[in-house]
Amino acid sequence: MNETFQQEKLVKTPGTALHRQLYLVLREQIMLGVYAPGALLPNEDELCGYFGVSKITVRRALSDLKQQGLVERQQGRGTFVSTKLPDAHPFHATNFLEAIKERGRETQVHVLDIKTAIPPGAVALQMQMHSGEQAIYAARLRHVQEVPLMVTEAWVPIALGKTVTLARLKRKPLYQILIDQGVEFGRVIEEITAVSANPQFSKLLQAEVGAPLLRVTRLVYDRQERPVEHLTIHANPERSRVLLNLPSSEMQQSISSRIVHDRSIA
Repeated sequence: MNETFQQEKLVKTPGTALHRQLYLVLREQIMLGVYAPGALLPNEDELCGYFGVSKITVRRALSDLKQQGLVERQQGRGTFVSTKLPDAHPFHATNFLEAIKERGRETQVHVLDIKTAIPPGAVALQMQMHSGEQAIYAARLRHVQEVPLMVTEAWVPIALGKTVTLARLKRKPLYQILIDQGVEFGRVIEEITAVSANPQFSKLLQAEVGAPLLRVTRLVYDRQERPVEHLTIHANPERSRVLLNLPSSEMQQSISSRIVHDRSIA
């Protein structure tokens, strides 16, 4: 197989079936161009040997790839990469507000919950709230047609969230409601990590329990350096990705992005 690193055998782990692991590996190789459109994939015996799995596992993975339109299986010849693969995602630069507007234009929203409640301790700390202080909580599911893309959970200070209602959230994105109240967004801090899908997110995002999800935690400040929104996004990485735009001026003058390691688990 044409890869930079030697392929490791798949290991059966709770929450992710072997055929699903194999499907994800092959799909990634197809989308990265390891196997070009029209290329012949290794046969079933070769895939069994490469990944240490059974023929049943290989056939289920290839069947899933075919269902997604990524491969074509030809009797007596083998499995070929489809010549009609989805277009590659282009890189394009957008600022923070434009990225939010673009997300609103491209997706539909279903409001899951809106209420006044005491936020979790970590959220309250980041929002600089007093112990027991309440805030407005809004949970939404963003989707395209019937395909779920991400679940967003937002906390807003109660002084700013008084006009955040179910009816308004159905008509306008949260950022627009805040702007209508005179909020001017300042800096944004984001944390991006991976988590396992619990039963709730598994159902909402149509992912297997234990499957990896992308989690983005965003803390938004106003021009006076006051936290105005705490947002957590859970997305299925099979359908979503994070694109970071770093202007050269920020690269030279400040730390715009960095990887932080949790030493407590080392």
